[in-house]
Amino acid sequence: MNKYSTTVIRTGNSYALRVPKQYINDANLKLGQKATIQLPIPEVKQDRARIQSLFKQLQELGAYKDIKDPAAWQREIRKDRPLPGRS
Repeated sequence: MNKYSTTVIRTGNSYALRVPKQYINDANLKLGQKATIQLPIPEVKQDRARIQSLFKQLQELGAYKDIKDPAAWQREIRKDRPLPGRS
């Protein structure tokens, strides 16, 4: 999915979303054509210190100490399994 920088402008008593020409070209839009767009999803910044703290807590708890071979464990949990209630 491409990302485009847009600008909200005021036109009289309404608003318009100004998009770059490349957006119009990529979407094959024509002048006056209506388009449906999704609301922007704000990017969530990761709290690196919090993540490190949580990993440290997992280590202190010994949450994964019974896993002898991490690669084999990961292959096992990624195997396709039938969905619950389906044959």
